[in-house]
Amino acid sequence: MIPRDAAALLRHRAPALLLGEITAFDGTTLECSARGPGPWRWAQLLEGAAQAAGLLAGLQAGGPDCRAVIAEVREAAITTTAYRGPLRFVATLDRRLLGFWRCRTEVRGEDGPPLLTAWIAVAPAAHQEP
Repeated sequence: MIPRDAAALLRHRAPALLLGEITAFDGTTLECSARGPGPWRWAQLLEGAAQAAGLLAGLQAGGPDCRAVIAEVREAAITTTAYRGPLRFVATLDRRLLGFWRCRTEVRGEDGPPLLTAWIAVAPAAHQEP
């Protein structure tokens, strides 16, 4: 059983911690609420997506610990520069590739199309034991 509060699993603390409650986790997809109603700038949308990807990778068998780093962000599509309201951060594991975990991420508001989508690769810390 994993904790509901993402803060229990991440090294981030406010104001850098953007993930709130873990609302869904099925082993390959993780969904989290945002911590607070915003306003959210585009950089916070991307950071929240990266936190969701890192948390999902860390929950995998043999996954990185809380010192994981973002190795790559690809094909980021940001549809807004700012948003006010609740958010959902969703990360889905795509595959493990040469020690990295690649995730498809999405940030959604209450309704409508995604505010951000991106492929994010997570790597273990350089000094993490395999």
